[in-house]
Amino acid sequence: MTFANQLTLVRLVAFVPIMAALYLQFPGNRTVATAVYVAAILTDYLDGILARRSGKVTAFGKLMDSVADKALICTMFFALVGEGSMPAWMAGLMVVREFAVTGLRMVALESGEVISANSWGKAKMVSQSAAVFILLLGYATIGYWAMVLAMILTLLSGWSYLKDTPRILAATAGEDKKVRVGS
Repeated sequence: MTFANQLTLVRLVAFVPIMAALYLQFPGNRTVATAVYVAAILTDYLDGILARRSGKVTAFGKLMDSVADKALICTMFFALVGEGSMPAWMAGLMVVREFAVTGLRMVALESGEVISANSWGKAKMVSQSAAVFILLLGYATIGYWAMVLAMILTLLSGWSYLKDTPRILAATAGEDKKVRVGS
């Protein structure tokens, strides 16, 4: 387990203290939630740098980095919808995209292919992260428009992955035939 992968796992569970800080009422709870959120987002940047510099980019890291990002951002969407800072329809569209792309990644993994984040996916994550941060700071109008931009980038990113679906399904269809013949 590389240090970069350990950072990814920290991000995977970071939603627990964030949610606790958001929902437990104590002085400065919003500040604590925001600080932990920012620290978690920074691990996304740092784990990639560390993995590339050390030459230890792993299949586990490529896949779990994406899962950790989705776990963090989707739980933040739920919290923001719950407090009325984000429209549910917007969160719904973005969460469906996250599940669709994750599903595609799982199917690709069956044929031995790891689909890592592309530039659209990275732009999506940056925009979502920034929009959540703005909303956590309490800037509702700016946060709404930042989230609109994030939603547009999310849909464009989703398309950039999903357009490869026929190729990935064709590759896994061959694998399915091999499994059935051997059974």
